[in-house]
Amino acid sequence: MEFIQKRDRLILTLISQSGPGGIDANTLFSALSVYMDRESIQRSIGDLYFKGYINVLNNGGEIRYFASRQVRDAMISLEVQKYRIASYVNELSKKKDEIIQIQDRAKQLEELKNVVTKGLNLISIGLINLYSSLPELTLPEYIESIQPLVDVLGKLTKIVEPSYSKEDLENILKIVERFRGEKDYKLLKEIVEKVENVSNENKNT
Repeated sequence: MEFIQKRDRLILTLISQSGPGGIDANTLFSALSVYMDRESIQRSIGDLYFKGYINVLNNGGEIRYFASRQVRDAMISLEVQKYRIASYVNELSKKKDEIIQIQDRAKQLEELKNVVTKGLNLISIGLINLYSSLPELTLPEYIESIQPLVDVLGKLTKIVEPSYSKEDLENILKIVERFRGEKDYKLLKEIVEKVENVSNENKNT
């Protein structure tokens, strides 16, 4: 599967947002003139037309562009997933203040883990649902829209994720060795062992 280029996605999204009535050529070119020249817009429109993403109607000299039914249905799916993510972000913002107030460290981590897990599940469900809804258009749009949330959850995951077992660490280091060589493997293994020793010393004190 090959994603639609960002320039073409911008044009396709703008046309689809105009609904079943489509958008006239003058309005479309005017809206896009900030991002690209007329020649680039025409070239993209031609590509989108021949791929079946849009239809063109010339009615007495007025040219209108319409997104296909498949594209508009895919955009509905995308907007629903983006709405669910936006609702979660609002919830996360409120929940953050509540979690900070919790005095019990174990309880605090448990609540944080629940919130993070919910976010990761939402993202996963969104990706799965969009995979069947014109993914060449919806997936890159979705991934771009959730990037700030992914960055936040990535940091929070490091706080709540369980420690790797010794066997897991060794297997991960072996992967590093395969791609980076024995020297980096030994260096990382030494670092991991030092971190483990420090962690064990802290637990014992």
